[in-house]
Amino acid sequence: MYRRDLRDTDYDGLLADTAVADRVVQAAVGPDGRIAYAKNRELTTDLWLAADGDDVRLTSGGVSAMRYGRTDARWLDWSPDGDRIAFVTADAELATVDADTGAVEVLTDLSGGISGLAWGEPGIAVVTDAFSRASLAVVSPDGDRVEAIANDEHLYADPHWQGESVVATRSEHADLFDYEAALVRVPIDGDEEIAELFAEPGVRAACPRPRPGDDEAVAFVHDGSGYDAVYGIDGGAAADEGDESGDSPIPIYAVSETEVAAPEWNDAGDRIVVTATKDGRTHVHAVDVDGALADAGPGADAETDPETADDVTVLASGDAIHGAPRWDGDRVLSVRETPTEPPAVVDAASGERLTPSATAGLAARLPAPEAFTYDSDGTEIHAVVHPPGPDAEGRSVPLLVKPHGGPTAFDGFGFDHRAAYFAALGYAVVRPNYRGSDGFGRAFRMANDGDWGGGDLDDVIRAADATAARYAAVDGDRVGIFGGSGGGLMTVNALGNSDRYRAGAAFYGVYDYESFVDDTDDVGWQLLKRELGDFVSDLDAYRDASPIRTVPDIDDPLMVLHGEADARVPISQSEQLVEELEKHDVRHELRRYEGEPHGFGRRENVLDAYTRVADLFAKYLRELPDDGSSRPYEPPE
Repeated sequence: MYRRDLRDTDYDGLLADTAVADRVVQAAVGPDGRIAYAKNRELTTDLWLAADGDDVRLTSGGVSAMRYGRTDARWLDWSPDGDRIAFVTADAELATVDADTGAVEVLTDLSGGISGLAWGEPGIAVVTDAFSRASLAVVSPDGDRVEAIANDEHLYADPHWQGESVVATRSEHADLFDYEAALVRVPIDGDEEIAELFAEPGVRAACPRPRPGDDEAVAFVHDGSGYDAVYGIDGGAAADEGDESGDSPIPIYAVSETEVAAPEWNDAGDRIVVTATKDGRTHVHAVDVDGALADAGPGADAETDPETADDVTVLASGDAIHGAPRWDGDRVLSVRETPTEPPAVVDAASGERLTPSATAGLAARLPAPEAFTYDSDGTEIHAVVHPPGPDAEGRSVPLLVKPHGGPTAFDGFGFDHRAAYFAALGYAVVRPNYRGSDGFGRAFRMANDGDWGGGDLDDVIRAADATAARYAAVDGDRVGIFGGSGGGLMTVNALGNSDRYRAGAAFYGVYDYESFVDDTDDVGWQLLKRELGDFVSDLDAYRDASPIRTVPDIDDPLMVLHGEADARVPISQSEQLVEELEKHDVRHELRRYEGEPHGFGRRENVLDAYTRVADLFAKYLRELPDDGSSRPYEPPE
């Protein structure tokens, strides 16, 4: 499949450098202003400490910390006295590290994952699978006591202390995390009942944040208006008998057609900082919340203009994605990434970077994208594109379509070094936010439920024509497609359902939904249930929607790439796909990567995988230069 002489290898170094760039996952500010943060490099995440210009590595055995989006739970938290930091080990156990000495103490031996924590005076609250899936427990700081405080038919998430109780969200076991969730208060006294503070059918509550110094008030997010917005609730009493939803929430802050989330109170409890996501960008706003919650903020029913509102300050804007904002006295820190800079901790208002980078100078070497929208059978689709460069004037360039995974993720102005690598090679690269993408309201996020491989696939296929129509230099006849996970299955679907592409590369995708039910973890199973229905009663839907069914209609070469340590999507999915490709004589190749989980992280594997894909596209999409500079090719022995 490869003709390496057709590809410019000068950019292999750029790909290698971006593959090992430091990526901050989340940060937490200690009582004395020191910043603890989780930083990932090549599949290894550890805790670091930034203070007074110094940057110290606290752990070397690996930690668990993942970045999903605007409703992330906390993966690390400071002790109330500021001496230690709680975190989740690489083995999914709870541990603490001394911020001065780096001494690590593992507190649990639960044999169950931990996916969120909070350290308060009564102990460390954790979400763990040790008692039942996503149960809620409290661990004493010395590890001598581990007690389940919510172990029932619900999945709990994002715990935060309020006095002697834990405020969290919970959802039904059968629901995916982004479909429906309630806000609850869980007492550590087992004799008291769990109080449901807010619950509405089909509405997702998230990001509970108790107000400092207040034993009752809680700010939280829900999407009942169609977009995430911030609300407050008194929560002083459990729901009245016959009133399961408890007190009515009070609108605090919303912006029209914008996902507002990740609220954080300042110490005085009179300001909240939030993230605001719209059109692929996530900004940071600070909102004044004086007095009682009943008098708080512009309100979620108002179309607030954050640029002119008296009680709102826009701290960070522009072509960037900010996450996990935290107060540090009067200033706000956030984890910021841009198309040319990997995630780092910054002062949100000034943009000053507070954590160092192992790879300097990337911004000058990476091309910047832009955004546009296009019509897909009456639905407006947002896309981020690396357009043809200025050197494309007078000639045409091939196009690559890169659908994201998830499917409820979104592509925006974040650090996508794979897309940037292909743009540096001279391709136009478009990343469509097809139906089912996050960040564009609840209805859009749910738009492919029961229609997986329908409208969303149409959006991806139409992205090629829309980009070619927008940019005169794009050659709409030379188009390839590649993507990972949900983007991998979309790649196979697109090749089998259209003649729009000349070649494709599918990374660690799901191709046979029927067999995937047996092989995946609970998150994968929940996703299938939401998208395709009940497995028993809707088995035909699973079979009909599977990308593997389209293989007989694929006429173009397909590269299949998968990590052998993938637990979310086992490599058996790619093996099944390859069997079907062989049966129908489709030109293909399978590349296996030892030790890689769901997503490629090791430098040598990223370099091998993506340069092979670049060779594939060079062979099937590039044209030989007219100046005769194409390098000679020596076939391998």
